[in-house]
Amino acid sequence: MTTKLNWQQGNAKLPKRIIHFSLASGHSCPAAKECLSKADPTTGKITDGPETIYRCYAATMEARHSAVRRNRNINFNILRKCSSKQMFTKLHASLQPLHDKYIKNHGQRPIIRAHVGGDFFNKSYFLAWMRLAKEFKPTKFYAYTKRIDLWLQNLDLIPSNFELNASRGGRFDHLIDEHNLKSAEVIYSYEEAVRKGLELDHDDSHAYTPGPSFGQLIHGTQPAGSDASKALRNLNKHHGYTGYSAAKSV
Repeated sequence: MTTKLNWQQGNAKLPKRIIHFSLASGHSCPAAKECLSKADPTTGKITDGPETIYRCYAATMEARHSAVRRNRNINFNILRKCSSKQMFTKLHASLQPLHDKYIKNHGQRPIIRAHVGGDFFNKSYFLAWMRLAKEFKPTKFYAYTKRIDLWLQNLDLIPSNFELNASRGGRFDHLIDEHNLKSAEVIYSYEEAVRKGLELDHDDSHAYTPGPSFGQLIHGTQPAGSDASKALRNLNKHHGYTGYSAAKSV
């Protein structure tokens, strides 16, 4: 079995400057609730959780593309068996050449995103990422996460170059407003964004830059007949919105 971790640079939504890492969506997301979806590691068949309202975009990419699914499952299977120190060592060793190559070729530092698919599945893994960001300072790191519990329990260990965004729709949503955390929310229409006073982020610039909470338009394949599916149809009909093109590889 391979022990190599897989990273990706850019995709249909993200600029090439963003180097990102993913795990098996849903399988590595213990705090997911409204977006909980999992692609079977072997067949790719997608299964939604009992409280799913909208389907996880990352999980749909894993269901659609076997290479994406395979590489994210490899990452998850490698790291979940490691100690925090081992996680850090593997993440550091795999990121370093990509990080340095980008600086050499572009004369600026890349931006590192923890997870297009997946989340901080336990405390050891969360701390490995915090240490990783500290080691690569001043390179900017960021993540969307539903592990608000880990965030608040380890405030003193989060380095200044790691921008965390609370992803609404999880099991710790009550902590977001209680602690006035910057958050990201899935939005079904432009009118909803205006009503909630949220700017929409189309390229993650709101996510990796300190600032107010923001929204993201619903995207990805949604269950037939669901409110999320109807919202996508309305966005396409009235605004020509088609979401983001599917990523080809990871």
